[in-house]
Amino acid sequence: MSAHPVHTVADVPAVPASPAFLPPLRTGFARRGADGRTRLHVVPARRQHLRQVLSHLRPRDRAELDALGPRGAVAEAARAFALSPLRWAVLRGGRCVALFGARPFPGMPDTAAPWLFGTPDLDAEGRALARLGPLFAARMRAAWPRLVNMIHAPALAERPATAHWLARCGFAVAAHPMPLGHGGAPFHPFTSGDFLAASIAPEQPTSTGG
Repeated sequence: MSAHPVHTVADVPAVPASPAFLPPLRTGFARRGADGRTRLHVVPARRQHLRQVLSHLRPRDRAELDALGPRGAVAEAARAFALSPLRWAVLRGGRCVALFGARPFPGMPDTAAPWLFGTPDLDAEGRALARLGPLFAARMRAAWPRLVNMIHAPALAERPATAHWLARCGFAVAAHPMPLGHGGAPFHPFTSGDFLAASIAPEQPTSTGG
């Protein structure tokens, strides 16, 4: 049995109040299809959105979250969600297909870890993600000048275009992975702002998805 407490979805606390330095941010976003119908909505994330995504995680997101620690994918995702003052839900047809946000690094002022995970339906929205990524990465940087996290090396190898998407969002992706998390799984650091990858502590990053 793990020595770490396991968080179920029902255990997720309310998101902490946004720090005083966070500027007011408008989080609404909508994308219309060729028929004029609204295809995607982005709204502030709630617990029901977390439940919808965790019940149908993409395999590569589950593998990445599982690789971070012995608590497992659901606990890791719930923890990221609970610790994030900024978090959004991507809705398609009224159902949540992805969650993304950023959580501060303990003891590291002006620094946060952006994260993203979703359901298989998210993969059909590549063009929308290409537009959403830079927009919301900029909103994260308005709150934290430095952003840093890791992406699971197998996920990056499976979808190399993820590195180009991260670059569009303003991140530099390290060419070589480093060991992290449960069993020293390989992860590539990606950073925005003045940040040294060597200063990343193993227990801090949270899955980006991708």
